[in-house]
This record gives sequence, C-alpha cells and structure tokens, in this order.
Amino acid sequence: MPMYHITHRWPGEDDVIAAKEAADFFSKVSLPEGFEFVASYNFNGGSHTIWRAPSREELERFLKTIDAPIFKKNMEITEVVQSYPPTVEYTVRLWYWLHSLGRK
Repeated sequence: MPMYHITHRWPGEDDVIAAKEAADFFSKVSLPEGFEFVASYNFNGGSHTIWRAPSREELERFLKTIDAPIFKKNMEITEVVQSYPPTVEYTVRLWYWLHSLGRK
C-alpha cells in the first residue's frame, strides 16, 4: 500500500490552536478501512505525518472530513517509499529507475 508524507506548517501564533486540533484528532479519529496512521513528528511551527492509504486521492478525501483547519491550511502531501530496510516497493522503483537509465 502506498505511503505518504504530509508536511503541515502554521505560524507560531497558531501553535495553541494546532495543539488543540491534534488532541481532538487523536482522541476522536476513526480511520477508514485501508488507512493507517504510521507516525507523527513535530517541530516548531509544524509537523510531519506519515500515512498508508489506498491512494493520494482517497487520503485527501479523508483529510477533508477532519475538522482541523490549521493542519490543513498549509499542507503538502508527497508519496514516499521506505528505502531502509528496503521494501518490495523500493526495490521495484529502483529497478524501474535503473531500467530508465539504461534506455538513455
């Protein structure tokens, strides 16, 4: 299943609101079938979250249902693959990359 890295950024004056949104999310969330919240990393003025979801479009649709305007305001979603320890997805992408280099 694809994995996604989401960067959330907000101005410092919204830190308290962002903390409340995070507390509400974690205390009330019910993930749809096929979704997994993998990790969350926080920094001053934002956070990084890692998700597994059937597709980017389905993840975006799910996130729209959450009442968290600060987290959604400046949000960037990037599809990622785990490179260490190597996963099957990473190995397949590496093979495709090597194949594309051989055609040049």
